[in-house]
Amino acid sequence: MKEKVTILCCCGAGICTSNYLKEEIEDRIKQEGLKNVKIVLCRVSDVDEAISGADLLVTTVEMKAAYPVPMIRALGIMLDDKAAKKALDQIVNEVKKIMQE
Repeated sequence: MKEKVTILCCCGAGICTSNYLKEEIEDRIKQEGLKNVKIVLCRVSDVDEAISGADLLVTTVEMKAAYPVPMIRALGIMLDDKAAKKALDQIVNEVKKIMQE
């Protein structure tokens, strides 16, 4: 069982959108009662360096490269409640799966 899960959140500039993602993910993780989840922010241009140590990549932009961790495109969080719930469900399910490894 994995003790800590690190989520890498990235957006174009690594500031506003990724911060919003982080807040939404943290709220949902807390609601689910999940512990030991760390969220790190970065720009898309820094993912190659920042991916080291991450267990999950969450992004709002299309990524052309493949990475050694699961990736979830979570643009839905920025759209409407239904799309946000779907994206957050995916993230929570992936975190739970990673914790079981």
